[in-house]
Amino acid sequence: MRYYFTGGEFSGRYSEILRKVLGSLSAKEVLYESFEDNYQGDVDVDVLLEDGRVFSYRYSYGSCSGCDTWEADGLSDDKIAESMTREATFFDNEERYKAWAKKTRKQRRE
Repeated sequence: MRYYFTGGEFSGRYSEILRKVLGSLSAKEVLYESFEDNYQGDVDVDVLLEDGRVFSYRYSYGSCSGCDTWEADGLSDDKIAESMTREATFFDNEERYKAWAKKTRKQRRE
């Protein structure tokens, strides 16, 4: 499995900040990832952490303050990292995450 968010292949906006967040949380394995590597896009990532929890986060980014809220708000990298951590969903364990992911992805296909 390619590990985009810690391995360096993904270069979308804020990817370096996301890598630092995942590093500070002791990321172990990417369970799901979907992203657009362009001047605008979406990032959706679910990562198993060393402590057994699962970090799940999705964000959109743009190329200017007109289409990127973090830029429009003038947030520093540290504030963006805080936002990512605060807004993320944390599952207590991988089993709870898998049950949620199965239900959520089934609903998206319907």
